[in-house]
Amino acid sequence: MIEEIKGGEISYSYTNTKLDYNIKSTSVDDYNTSIEFKAIKELLIEENLIYVTEFIRDLLKIKKTNDLTCFKRINPDKIAYKKEYGKKTILYVRLSVEDLERKDGSGNKISVSKSILNQLLMQLQYCKDYQMEVVGIFYEEDISGGDESRPEWNKSLKFCENGHTDVYICKTQSRFARDVEMIEKYLHKRFLEWNIRFLSIVDHSDTAVRGNKLQRQITAIVDENKIAEQSVNVKATLKGKNKAGQWTGSFACYGYIEDPNDMYHLIPDPSAAKVVQTIYELHAKGLGYFRICQYLNEKNIPTPSKYKKLQGSNFVCARVPNGTEYWNTDTIARILRNETYDGILIQNRTETISHNIKKKRKVPKNEQTIIACCHERILDPVISRIVRDKFSARAKTKNNEITQSRAKPTKSGEVHIFSQKVYCECCGKIFQKTSYRRGSKDSPLKLEYLVCKKKRGTCGAGCDNNSSVRIDVLEEIILKEINKQIDKYYNQTKFEKSYYENKVNSDYKKDVTTLEKEKNILDKKIKEQTDRFALLYEDRANGVITTIEFGILKEKYNNEITSFTNRVNEINEEIVSLEKKKEQRKEEQSIFKEYQHLKKLDRLAVETFISKILVGKINPETKKRAINIIWNICSS
Repeated sequence: MIEEIKGGEISYSYTNTKLDYNIKSTSVDDYNTSIEFKAIKELLIEENLIYVTEFIRDLLKIKKTNDLTCFKRINPDKIAYKKEYGKKTILYVRLSVEDLERKDGSGNKISVSKSILNQLLMQLQYCKDYQMEVVGIFYEEDISGGDESRPEWNKSLKFCENGHTDVYICKTQSRFARDVEMIEKYLHKRFLEWNIRFLSIVDHSDTAVRGNKLQRQITAIVDENKIAEQSVNVKATLKGKNKAGQWTGSFACYGYIEDPNDMYHLIPDPSAAKVVQTIYELHAKGLGYFRICQYLNEKNIPTPSKYKKLQGSNFVCARVPNGTEYWNTDTIARILRNETYDGILIQNRTETISHNIKKKRKVPKNEQTIIACCHERILDPVISRIVRDKFSARAKTKNNEITQSRAKPTKSGEVHIFSQKVYCECCGKIFQKTSYRRGSKDSPLKLEYLVCKKKRGTCGAGCDNNSSVRIDVLEEIILKEINKQIDKYYNQTKFEKSYYENKVNSDYKKDVTTLEKEKNILDKKIKEQTDRFALLYEDRANGVITTIEFGILKEKYNNEITSFTNRVNEINEEIVSLEKKKEQRKEEQSIFKEYQHLKKLDRLAVETFISKILVGKINPETKKRAINIIWNICSS
């Protein structure tokens, strides 16, 4: 498989199929002849306009260009304060997600342009009735009223601050803002400083009416509570979908696309999936991030962000909007750590702090929604396990217990064939690579060895495993032992293989059945104790038992319920562990079927078959040393 990657070329095909979907403005209908459009054109005086949002300009076919100097900061002393409000007015129009998804009585989706025209017509008619001069129209859609980063909304505030208007009109106060803090900040403070009057037509909010302040505050509280409640409902809905195994992300990760027949399901994207497989295979073989980047860049393989752009996706990389041209080590690391490629759906990794705070925080691993087998995996299980083990390894040794640490690439960018695999059987420390030169200066012979790290660091005082082991000799020994395991597997009769596999499956089913029975008994006990606990309150309320008796029984029931619940959790973990062992056995069978006979040892073979190699010290009598292998897999 690796030879094919090194020797051959990877071909890629690009289609015009969109990989991801996003809410966008619907197309403008043929509204030119509508009554609303004609009425708006009659009410609107283009000569008075200073600024109009581009979308509204196209919608209403306004020819006058915008005067962008209205947003430049000017000297506030030049803005003359007036005791009475003037007639210059700006209109703010905002469409929420609900507006974009509204339907008429027949179930047909209402045109976006129709909703905008209705709002504009209402506001312009109001301006005509009260002889107000419209100098600006600001519009945006699909943005919450609790979001303080709305671009057009901020432009309208800057317009007000620079003294280009006297009145700010919205259909309702909620169109301006759905946040108590924002209402207090602008309507009751900044607008007073800027001498701006705020009006909302439907709910009659008017900053020119002093007795109207309490109404505005109550309206703001109600509006904010609606957003908070909506936020809770949306999160609950998404979590429900996540627990059901439905994908709810905005963009599919590199290697997958949304299923055209089911937007909540991912399917592999053949071209991108092939690149992901290549990255995993190269890393499993011993190549580091830098060498993998070199390989991909030399092959001119598009980066994930560039690939999405080529496929017509709406995905935008914040740092490189048009997609980066070259692969980098961060991208490789992110792909190698992504368990989505194993068919595992991990969602709810981050969450917003609050509905009115855009910052996000990481969700602890035990609180994330993790569902296995939700979509097709694109990785070979063996390759995936090798890569996952690399990341899960940590360099720790406690009480002489040998643990595997993470293998790092050398200066060449490749991981050494025995990196983080060979350990001292005496002290538990890793064997380090060293080299010696022999022979003449003109033609020196370089030999590579492995030696105990503790012995080398303490000059022999910390460990008595003094002798090093030649790497080429160790390679021959390990190659021979791996081939023994392979030959042993193939020398088994069909009956022996079948018998062992059936025994494994039988033992698994037997163990799971036993655990399931125990779990059902505990579930019944938990229900019984919970029911008794509920009756306990009634007995205390009716005076059947005293307060002291209630406290004793309450503690007893709580302890029993906690004990039963803990055991149920342990059973669930044991069942998952048994399932992993069963899958591992299947994985072992597939590995032996893939390998026939190794002629040369490589990093991938070492990672696949071997967990650790323990090197003992030389016996002074026999002049030999023990080399013990802890196998990842071995024949029965």
